[in-house]
Amino acid sequence: MDRLLAETAAARQASEAVDRRFEDLRRAVDQRVHGVERSLTEGQKSLTDHLGESGRLLQDVGEKMGRIYEASQKIEKLAGDVTRLEELLKPPKIRGTLGETFLEQALSQVLPRRCWQMQYRFGDAVVDAAIFVGDKVVPVDSKFPLENYRRSREANDESERRRALRDFGADVRRHVEAVAAKYIRPEAGTCDFALMYVPAEAVYAEIAAEGEDPSLADYAVERRVIPVSPRLLYAYLATVAIGLRGLELQHGAQEIQEKLSELARLWDRVEEPFTKLGAHLSNTQKQYELASRALDRFSARLEGVAEKAEEKIEADPAALPLLPPS
Repeated sequence: MDRLLAETAAARQASEAVDRRFEDLRRAVDQRVHGVERSLTEGQKSLTDHLGESGRLLQDVGEKMGRIYEASQKIEKLAGDVTRLEELLKPPKIRGTLGETFLEQALSQVLPRRCWQMQYRFGDAVVDAAIFVGDKVVPVDSKFPLENYRRSREANDESERRRALRDFGADVRRHVEAVAAKYIRPEAGTCDFALMYVPAEAVYAEIAAEGEDPSLADYAVERRVIPVSPRLLYAYLATVAIGLRGLELQHGAQEIQEKLSELARLWDRVEEPFTKLGAHLSNTQKQYELASRALDRFSARLEGVAEKAEEKIEADPAALPLLPPS
């Protein structure tokens, strides 16, 4: 019996130990499950955040790609316009007309209309524009040597580029010689120099660039032909405008001086008669004063005679002579 009780107690203890082990295992499993659930939740949230950020990035990328596409379309259109412009500028006559138009706009924006003229003729020459400075004329001729300049920019190798630049220099020298020979005519009223207007800043920069040989600009200045770009032309015209204002002020001052001289001559002509008139008025005043004093004396004597007559009448009324009957 004791043995049975002992075995029963041992079995109960073993069952309790098994229950405790099972409870511990259950709690451990629950903790693991909760940990996995938290990890899954956090992972899902992180994944959602990453997906949202990725979506925004994809949207930004899409918008930027759209802008890039629009910009590429504009660039393509601009390239087409530039190509058409280059095709348009190929004929020399059109380039010349364009240069003259730019030149006329520059002149009209800076100088008064009376101070310049397009297509000015002197002798057998007609220059694109003339600037009038006093009694002199500054001739301005527009030149646009573009073909060989463009060849030099589009050349694929150095030798071809040098050859194109050499041809460009020959074009510029030929234009300089033509301007010097046709438009610098001091005997016809021009200044002893002329301006060669180059409508493109890049082409002018190549003319003014220093190379191994003397620059084309130095070559032109030696022949009294001054190359000017649009910016330099504006600066030159602004200087001319200031000079013209100075000439106008000088002319106005000269007119004022002439009028003052004329007034001085008129004053000399008026001063002598006025002096004589003053002398006559002075003599008249003296005569008036003398006559006034004489009149005062006569009045005093007349009053004395009247008083004596009144006294005599009062003393002897019969002595008053009778008036004859009317």
